[in-house]
Amino acid sequence: MRIGIPRALLYYNFYPALSRLLEATKAEIVISSETNKQKLEQGLTLCEDEVCLPVKVLMGHVMTLAEQNVDGLFMPRMISLERSRYICPKFLGLPDMVRSSLGKDIQVLSPTVNLSWGKLRMFREGLKSAGPWLRHPLALWRSFRAAESEQLAHQQQLAAAFAQPQGTSKRVAVLGHAYNIFDGYINYDLLKNLQTMGVETLTVENFSRAAIEEGARDLSKDLFWSYGRDIVGAAFYCLRRRAVDGVIIVASFGCGPDSLITEIIERRFSQAGIPLMSIVLDEHSSGTGLITRLEAFTDMLHWRDAN
Repeated sequence: MRIGIPRALLYYNFYPALSRLLEATKAEIVISSETNKQKLEQGLTLCEDEVCLPVKVLMGHVMTLAEQNVDGLFMPRMISLERSRYICPKFLGLPDMVRSSLGKDIQVLSPTVNLSWGKLRMFREGLKSAGPWLRHPLALWRSFRAAESEQLAHQQQLAAAFAQPQGTSKRVAVLGHAYNIFDGYINYDLLKNLQTMGVETLTVENFSRAAIEEGARDLSKDLFWSYGRDIVGAAFYCLRRRAVDGVIIVASFGCGPDSLITEIIERRFSQAGIPLMSIVLDEHSSGTGLITRLEAFTDMLHWRDAN
């Protein structure tokens, strides 16, 4: 039996934990290959125009896995990753959206993830969802604990990059959702292009929890979207500590939370001495235009030093 994991959305945040969790099953794990033109076009045919780009990309990955004859898809129904805060409502309905597109040919394993519930209830939810795929209930509990440890170690390793001393190159924080920042097809290799231009890049994942909380204290009102709050917290920390030479905000066209947090950040940076650039991604974006904007941004950073 084979379980597919789409290389999209929260895959980029939680792959170490996802793979550990599925070790408790008897299935072979199949991960879709990186995003390409074919996947995006497949996703576009399955979604309404109003749907945001990352969901369209996800649907393309789902169709790719369906063509690889997987028996099931692992797609948790994500609600909350911390108490009193939530992630975008679109994650709630994704398993139903996928079931509607695939019909009954492929089973969708969609345990509800709501960390407000506590570990025991989460474990029971996993037992109910995994059902016949499970080796043994104890195997799931061991995988549950291992996934938690591995995810924490992964996050600590990423955060350690921020403590590295800055070299002679410019340091720029590229802030946005991981599925926009690390999918090189939809962002036209944004990180690689910046590195080619001699720029050292940091992402939200490189900021420690303490740094994000310090930055988020400058919000006049707390945000209840976990990932949006992390992006704002990282941006405000950069401003408060003068931690980088520039900030690039990456958002998805058609994403309501992204529109709000981009506006909050732009207003705060408008009176600051750190340059800010906003990039909005959609299926019609131009790679050539993006590279031109990046070159202009990095040239401006060097020009500021020279003057």
